[in-house]
Amino acid sequence: MNLKKIIAGAFADDDPRYRTASPVSMLFCSAGSGAKQAMYILMMYASYMANVGFGVAVTVTGVILTVKGVFDGAIDPFLAAIYDRMPVRKFGKMRFFMIVGWGLSVTAALLMFFFLPGRFEGVPGIVAFVIVYFMFVIGYSTMGIGVTTVPAILTNNPKQRPFLSFTATVYQYLVPMIITTVLSFKILPKHNNQYDAACLSEAVWIFVAISAVLVFLACIGMAKVDTPEVLGELVTNGGTKEEKIGLRDMWNFVVQNKPMRAYLVTGITDKIANNALSQSTITTLLNGVLIGSYTATTMIGNAGMIIGMIAGFFGGAVIAKFGTKKAVTVFSWLSIATVVATTVFMIILGPKDMKSIAHAGIPMVIFIALSMIKRVVTMMLNVGEGMMRADIVDYELERSGNYMPGMVGAIYTFTEQIIASFGATISAFAIAAIGYVNKVPQMGDEATWSVLIVVLLITEALPAVGWLCNIIAMKFYPLSKERMEEVQTNIYERKMEAKKAMGK
Repeated sequence: MNLKKIIAGAFADDDPRYRTASPVSMLFCSAGSGAKQAMYILMMYASYMANVGFGVAVTVTGVILTVKGVFDGAIDPFLAAIYDRMPVRKFGKMRFFMIVGWGLSVTAALLMFFFLPGRFEGVPGIVAFVIVYFMFVIGYSTMGIGVTTVPAILTNNPKQRPFLSFTATVYQYLVPMIITTVLSFKILPKHNNQYDAACLSEAVWIFVAISAVLVFLACIGMAKVDTPEVLGELVTNGGTKEEKIGLRDMWNFVVQNKPMRAYLVTGITDKIANNALSQSTITTLLNGVLIGSYTATTMIGNAGMIIGMIAGFFGGAVIAKFGTKKAVTVFSWLSIATVVATTVFMIILGPKDMKSIAHAGIPMVIFIALSMIKRVVTMMLNVGEGMMRADIVDYELERSGNYMPGMVGAIYTFTEQIIASFGATISAFAIAAIGYVNKVPQMGDEATWSVLIVVLLITEALPAVGWLCNIIAMKFYPLSKERMEEVQTNIYERKMEAKKAMGK
């Protein structure tokens, strides 16, 4: 597949069956994913602030994070029901939910990381931390409803959806790269490379500023589709009456939508692993304790992200050509092969020689190569996951006549948050098992075999289990490339019939 065909996926298509979007609108709309990712990364440092700013023990924090996940999942269906039943106003719905959610999240984050640390300890510290953390959860979930409904609404063109999913994934990779670079080269050195309260109080403003810019860009990108004209036609399926989504419709969706169940397995198993390995305590064990250099690992990570984004651009075209079902299966197998190679390499080095990765030489070259391959294949899986969600929204519209982007996202997030939240507990109890009970890992701690084993279990073995589940789930996922073309044709013909009946 040549570059001309890949780039063509960013532009409009004359096929009347499809809604098309401009490259600029896709690029700007996807910025919302970056803003959401910034808030997600910030909360990965909540375990540190709970300990150094509110005096909460590591294991207690792990339990709080798990309860938070259950709470987060429980409120998502309610927020989605509000979204799907909310009338289409002049200002739209996506922007309203995104802005309100972002504002609440930022308020809670500033309270947690800047205004309240050091003011409470003991039981009052636990109570204060829980209140602001759960306040953040409500805001983050509200923001997520607005962000995750974009792909299904902006375009249903099969040539454009991979490109749209790719742009969203780029933001999800680019934002962490920018943030970790600033932290590693600018903020951490000022605080002796320690994630203490002062360090995190300074860092929170970076997250707030970046997310604010991205929310602003997303609002610009959504302006042309977040309107009564565009959303109104979707929710009426080409007619004039906007049907309200009821509890029976939601129940039927959960019970009868087979692709959704396969999608849940695929996304949730990946998120459990991702939630566990992205905890700041685990990244500190790998980057700060074993490798012993935040600057070196940041540069290695940035190189991997850049290569991953470039590959993601080409990979989006591959997914468009073969469909998500085939793509997710192939890239899951490649991911498993990569973690096996990485595990063998790290065991050969051992805990003491892992620091050689931070110095120019063969170990660094091998680690960079493995990191780049891992970024590429996981990028492909992220692009495929974004396409799956949008496809399921359209499949449900064809199956039942109900347009439910909010509910599709909420059902996924509800199940994901409840199950994936155990990733934080897994990480907390894993590091507690090797001695980190009342304190969190910091650079300079001793690199032992127990530390290496925990890192391998969380960062390599757990994701491999998730990818194996992907492969199994895809055997039961019916939405092949050919089936989705049939879905879009059926939706288009139904709309034309509705307009013809009204004399349009």
